[in-house]
Amino acid sequence: MKPIHKIAMVCTTFVLAAATGHVMQTAAPEGMRAELSQPVTAAVMPGARGHLAAPAPALSPPRLAVPTMRRPAMEPALGPLPQDTGAAPTGCAAPQLQAELAAGASVRLTVLAPCHPGALTEIRHAGLRLPIRLSDQGGWSGPVPAFAEQAVFQLGLPGGGTAPQVALAVPTLPTVQRIAVSLASESGAQLHGYDYRAAPGSIGDVSAATPRVAETRLGGWVSSFNPPGAAQAVQIYSAPAAMSDLRLVLEAPVTPESCGKDLQGTVLRQLGKATDQAQLSLAMPDCGDGDGAVMMPLPGFPLAVAAN
Repeated sequence: MKPIHKIAMVCTTFVLAAATGHVMQTAAPEGMRAELSQPVTAAVMPGARGHLAAPAPALSPPRLAVPTMRRPAMEPALGPLPQDTGAAPTGCAAPQLQAELAAGASVRLTVLAPCHPGALTEIRHAGLRLPIRLSDQGGWSGPVPAFAEQAVFQLGLPGGGTAPQVALAVPTLPTVQRIAVSLASESGAQLHGYDYRAAPGSIGDVSAATPRVAETRLGGWVSSFNPPGAAQAVQIYSAPAAMSDLRLVLEAPVTPESCGKDLQGTVLRQLGKATDQAQLSLAMPDCGDGDGAVMMPLPGFPLAVAAN
């Protein structure tokens, strides 16, 4: 039996933000997948060989006049041919951020930043900093939940410089309700939405492990922004605005890295056309008190907002 811990949440302005927690045993072994590539062997094909004919009798060739060869004149307009040095071009295209409407009051963003291949960067929106990792070509594309009807998104790139941004109207925002939790990625904490007050581990338990998609008809869905190497992780639970019978819980595993510490973060809720934000503080059990996870209930959505 795992020990039961008490938790406290400090510095929050939500009415329902404080609650007691208990410890439950969790286990989530990670699988590893190896991708093997087959070597490609190049074969050299021998050329065809001809037979040599017998030599003909020697003849005295006629004496021919040797023509005088002239060097071709250089075309002054062309100049010498360029030499291939193998060096990469010195410049590349400026970064771009493109946007289009997506399902679930979201916006599909596309990043084009060829000067920043593989870079760890972030999308900034409504006070959120959503970490993303660019591809080897400096690209990224994905849906981002909106927190404002007139949504503004900005791309933050390493090294500073001009940060491209894009604005887009999201008229379907009132049809959803959502909450975003930002915590240190090393905490391993997970945001759970229990649709229709479902039991943990059931089909109604929605988290980064079982995220669903915005097009689901089952209830809510989770968007997670936690690429490898990111200092902060952001998880966003979204649900239809008319769905009020749900519970929101933050589950933080007790590990040698988290025990005896206070996990600090922020909570951002979207309520109709407005948002509210609060600080989050979760006191973890002392080291040596056992393993498991601390469960912290989070503020839900007011019935008046859900009815609208």
